[in-house]
Amino acid sequence: MIMKQKLMLKESVMKLVMDKFDSNETLSILKSNPSIFLSWGVERIFDVEGKGLMLKVNGHHHCGWVLITLGWDDYYRVHILTKLGEVLDSFEGVCFDELIRI
Repeated sequence: MIMKQKLMLKESVMKLVMDKFDSNETLSILKSNPSIFLSWGVERIFDVEGKGLMLKVNGHHHCGWVLITLGWDDYYRVHILTKLGEVLDSFEGVCFDELIRI
């Protein structure tokens, strides 16, 4: 069952990723306000083939996955996903200084 969930999550994520970007730079932006970053309850962080930043969160507003991608226009897209990879919400046209507020 767990392998099936992981496969479903991976398939969903790969449909959403876009251009390559430096996920470490994006992560440093997110960590610029430690109290907000810690309030998300981030349990796991990993890079998705250089095309996305995945965060497994266990916060007050969302428990599941957050996928951050960067488009050709240099705006971020933030996707809120269930544990199975279903998109609950998406935010497009997000500037780097707005990432911490989503």
